[in-house]
Amino acid sequence: MMRQSLWKALVITSFLSFILIIIPQPTVHAGLIDRIKDIYNTPEKISELQQQYIEATEALAEQQQQLEESAKAAAEYALKQKELLEQNNQLIAQNAELQAEMDRMKQDKQSFISKLINTVIIIAAVFVAYIVSLRVWRYVVWRKQRSTSSRDSKGSRGISG
Repeated sequence: MMRQSLWKALVITSFLSFILIIIPQPTVHAGLIDRIKDIYNTPEKISELQQQYIEATEALAEQQQQLEESAKAAAEYALKQKELLEQNNQLIAQNAELQAEMDRMKQDKQSFISKLINTVIIIAAVFVAYIVSLRVWRYVVWRKQRSTSSRDSKGSRGISG
């Protein structure tokens, strides 16, 4: 019995397999034909893939060259920026030195002006003192001469008279 059911299962499976093989399946059939065509068209696809690969490598080489040029330009700009920064720092230091020198010159000028004013005041004071002392001296001399001349005239009157 077991043989019989096994035999029936085998016959039914064979019959179903035969039916599935006989029934046309367009998707499988079309897929098989496309695969066969692909096999015959493989050299063309390989050529196309090679061409795409060559174009991609050329584009990559061009991009790499542009990247190298950009890196070189960036390095040049960085160097130029560093030089300009150093020059700027030097100019700032020079400006600070010139500012300090200008402040010192202003102080020297103010000191000179104040010394000049003091000198003029002293000279004017000495001149005024000289004029006043001359007047005082003349006045003193005049008083002495007057007192001497009045004594002389009193004494000469007394002697002569």
